[in-house]
Order: sequence, then C-alpha cells, then structure tokens
Amino acid sequence: MQQHICLKGAKDICYAVGENPKEITSLVKLHGLPAWKRANRGQWRALPEDLRRWVRAQRDKNIGRYLYGEIS
Repeated sequence: MQQHICLKGAKDICYAVGENPKEITSLVKLHGLPAWKRANRGQWRALPEDLRRWVRAQRDKNIGRYLYGEIS
C-alpha cells in the first residue's frame, strides 16, 4: 500500500472522503474541509491525516440525528 504525504486534486481528495469533486469549494468554505490551494491557485491539496480527522468530526456532528431519531 502506498502512503501519500499529500493528496493533490479535487478528485483524489473528494474520493478519499466520499464527496463529489464538483463540490470541493463549498466543502472547504461551508463545511471546513481541510484542503487548500498554494497561493490561492493551482490544484487543491490536503493531508490524509487532516481528512481523516474531518471525516470523524462530520460523523460525530451528524450521527446523533440517526441515533436519536431526528432523521428517519
């Protein structure tokens, strides 16, 4: 298994967290996806450990809806 220091590109980043690459800008701005562009241009970049942390935070934030019956 190959380990990446940094994921590069909306497609790879969104694939890693199960999201649509077309939504990366709103995921970053509205939902805090930990991705960035160097000098605000070029391809998106993200650290795998930051993405794992973000996915866990999203789970923790939303899981109560399912556990406590807020969403069926």
